Amino acid sequence: MGMLLLASGAAGAGGDGSTDRPPQGASGSVASARPDQASGDLYLTAGTLLSERLGSGQSVLLCQDGVELVVGDRRLASERAVVWVVAGTLAGEKSTPSNQIQVYLAGRVSDQHLKDKSDPSLVVTVLEQGKTSVVKTDLAGAIFLTARKKDQPGDLRSRPLYQEAAAGFLQAGLSPLPAPEPSAKPARREPNEPTAGYTITISPVSSVMPRIQTSVEQGEEIITHMGRSHLTWQEPNDRSNRVNVIELEADCLVVWRTEADPNAKGVSPDGDRKTGVSAVYVSGDVLLTQGERTIRADEMYYDLRNRRALARNVVLKSYDAVRNIPIYVWAKQLRQVGENTFEADDVVLTSSEFWTPQLSLEAAKIRIIDNRKSEGSEVLPSDSDFDVVLRDVQFKVGNTPVLDLPKVHSDRQRPELPIRSVRMGHDTTYGTSVETRWWLSRLLGLREPEGTDGSVSVDYYGQRGLGGGVDLRYERENYFGSILGYIIEDNGEDRLSRTRKDVDVPQDTRGRFRFQHRQFLPYNWQVTAEASYLSDENFLEQFYRSEFNVGKEQETLLYLKRIQDNWGLSFLGKTRINDFVDQVEELPTAEYHLTGQSLFDDRLTFYSDNQISRYRYRYDPDNTMSNPDDYFTFTGTRNELDMPLSAGSFKVVPFVAGTFGYEDGTGFVSTLDDGVVESQDAIAIGEGGVRMSMQPFWCVYPDVESRLWDLHQLRHTIQPSATAVSYIESNEVAEQRDTVDLGISQRWQTKRGPLGSRRTVDWLRWDVDFVWIANSSGEIAGPDHFLWSEPFIPLVNRDGRVIAPLDRRTTGMFGPRQNYVSTETILRLTDTTSILGDAYFDMQTGVMEQLDLGFSRLVWPSLTYYVGSRYLREVDNTLGEHGSTALTFAATYTLDPRYTVVLAEQYDFDYGANIRTDVTLIRKYHRTNLALTFSADDSLDEQRIVLSLWPEGIPELAIGMRRYMELGASDVYY
Repeated sequence: MGMLLLASGAAGAGGDGSTDRPPQGASGSVASARPDQASGDLYLTAGTLLSERLGSGQSVLLCQDGVELVVGDRRLASERAVVWVVAGTLAGEKSTPSNQIQVYLAGRVSDQHLKDKSDPSLVVTVLEQGKTSVVKTDLAGAIFLTARKKDQPGDLRSRPLYQEAAAGFLQAGLSPLPAPEPSAKPARREPNEPTAGYTITISPVSSVMPRIQTSVEQGEEIITHMGRSHLTWQEPNDRSNRVNVIELEADCLVVWRTEADPNAKGVSPDGDRKTGVSAVYVSGDVLLTQGERTIRADEMYYDLRNRRALARNVVLKSYDAVRNIPIYVWAKQLRQVGENTFEADDVVLTSSEFWTPQLSLEAAKIRIIDNRKSEGSEVLPSDSDFDVVLRDVQFKVGNTPVLDLPKVHSDRQRPELPIRSVRMGHDTTYGTSVETRWWLSRLLGLREPEGTDGSVSVDYYGQRGLGGGVDLRYERENYFGSILGYIIEDNGEDRLSRTRKDVDVPQDTRGRFRFQHRQFLPYNWQVTAEASYLSDENFLEQFYRSEFNVGKEQETLLYLKRIQDNWGLSFLGKTRINDFVDQVEELPTAEYHLTGQSLFDDRLTFYSDNQISRYRYRYDPDNTMSNPDDYFTFTGTRNELDMPLSAGSFKVVPFVAGTFGYEDGTGFVSTLDDGVVESQDAIAIGEGGVRMSMQPFWCVYPDVESRLWDLHQLRHTIQPSATAVSYIESNEVAEQRDTVDLGISQRWQTKRGPLGSRRTVDWLRWDVDFVWIANSSGEIAGPDHFLWSEPFIPLVNRDGRVIAPLDRRTTGMFGPRQNYVSTETILRLTDTTSILGDAYFDMQTGVMEQLDLGFSRLVWPSLTYYVGSRYLREVDNTLGEHGSTALTFAATYTLDPRYTVVLAEQYDFDYGANIRTDVTLIRKYHRTNLALTFSADDSLDEQRIVLSLWPEGIPELAIGMRRYMELGASDVYY
């Protein structure tokens, strides 16, 4: 979070954060003073902030990604804004610093009065209700700006938002935005235009004074220093308003000057300033430093005027902040042939400082072009800003070449080398496996468009067969999406679980295709298109297990949606193309939602949810529950009216709601206990209730001090809340459960950290929920929770994977079925030790349904471990599943700087079986990691041994099974 403070005079002197004040106008520059002036401060919050100084005490700010403006008694908000600040003074008995402010707000504009009394100094002109407004005020206080991202990109006049604001100010009858005055920036020179010379500072490194010789040749003064010296000069950066500070140190140096200094008295311990310097030659243990980049060389010549350089036997050290590794470049000769162009001969590129690196890239020649346009516009430079060409390239492991290429053209992230990654391994399901990924653009010989990432997979599995596919992802300003396709000639058998092993595949040729696309349209419309094809019902579970377990449903649909202000309108069409799955088709569904609509000046709040659908239940042909798959119509509407009230420290919201549903298919036939009764096509439900919350109240214990528990003062905070709702219905098929929920949230906070910079942390957090319901279920059920302050069971379940008769009552997804009390807690004993737990107690049967406990500990610097227990009550669900009492243990232990052991174990005592065991031994070499993993997964009845090798910071070159290993997890171990 960036903090930017603009202030006038002493008004902002006490502000926190970094300061950036707009230029102050000359004293008395304001022609007249306004009698009404806001004496408070102005607070402006924005997601993205662009700023420019216009001269004469003026600044303009472009705010995007959400804007909030608070001044005096008003809070205004919008999607984007332009702020024009004119700094000056007000005339009067005493000159009072002031800021004249004009603000243009656009997109979802809201205006809220924080107090009953209005501020006459603040004038708000509404240009278009809810869309555009203009604010004008004179401010004697400070201006506080907060932004997640800020920048000074230069001239903002070409921005559409700036031009839109200029027109808005004119429409409101205010002063127009001025044209920026010429600033005192140095003129931009052509790339090959020589400069007039530089001023450098020369200082001796030690107490031994260098020997100095001076001569004049052809009008140039040549100064020679014999003895180790330190040079410093500043070089203007034509790509930004900054300067580059360059430091150079060497045993001997020669300086060429375009003009002689008759007053020069030689060098002193404090340094000697030389002006008009055009070139520098240094030799003997040369060290050049520029920011985080350092260059060592035997000798170097630097033409300061033309920005050309030549160095011999060079070692360049830099740092890749993206990959978090150092970069070393060794070169026999390094040349700067242009302002942003570099060439080198006999180059070695590696991340190791050793003379013989474990992994390296060698090239006979290299050419680098730095295309960055503006430093400071990004936190990190874009990878595509560097264009690199290497010739006669060798990839080496130690001194052994493993790959020769005549030419490699790279933008640092996407090299010309077409291969992207290689994974190898062996297990009982796939056999010996080789998985490769290749750059799609390189294979096609095309330049990859911006925002596109495409790869081709070519895999071989010893027990399955040969497979391949394409994975393409793209994202631009107005759309994003992905295309995924994979096909394999499968000669093996599926292993899906402990009880589903050696499952025959339905066909040898298997695969999938998935297309997802979202397009943002004008007027807040967006369209989503999706298509998903699977060859058979087990392919996704076998080859994409993670997506099968936690990914979204495989659907084919077209979805059109518009969300504006507090309302939304959508249209959905969904059909089934995989005939082996149970799915709900919607052809089509239309919905309209209105949320939080204020009525009668916020005295009432209205909510409305409306839906009309044309459904069809599609079943797997082998499903014995198959019903006729005729289309039927469903429509439903729920409308709620709230009345927010405040009673002291309590906030109380009584509400009433009505629901109507109609279905012309099988109708509504299920009771709360899943009993089947006479079908009803139309039903109605009425409900009334109250939601209450209380402002937190607390007690501070300033005398609490404990070194053992790391406590320094203590504050106890309590916040209760309550919800009660009751229903009436037209028929028992629409019956709901009356519910009362009482919640208490508690925090015990303390201060931790070194003296002078202590921070507030939650020492203990304890949340408790008590829930009572009417018509509770007599069946033994798992732990259900009261979620989102809404126990209402919807009239239809939109989840296409759960269809009739499991469409609404028996899923337990929509509210509690029994009286219960639940609790969650976490105790942070220290910054390295925590205890956490949760419990669910069934008050109706007096049985603990769920109990989880965990202990986490970091023993600096070598050990991290976790011990936890999970208990689930046994539920008879006719699926042969039992309860569960599982013990989990995980630890990472650094034996020494070279070896680390990682252990994970989970055992279920109720089943009397091991769930999973993983043991990994990691050997850390210099910039390279080698790991041996043994894994036993009893859920699949599978064991495997994996040997993995990955260079530090370069996961693309890793060798190992991508299905079973987190290649980027090396950072966890160190």
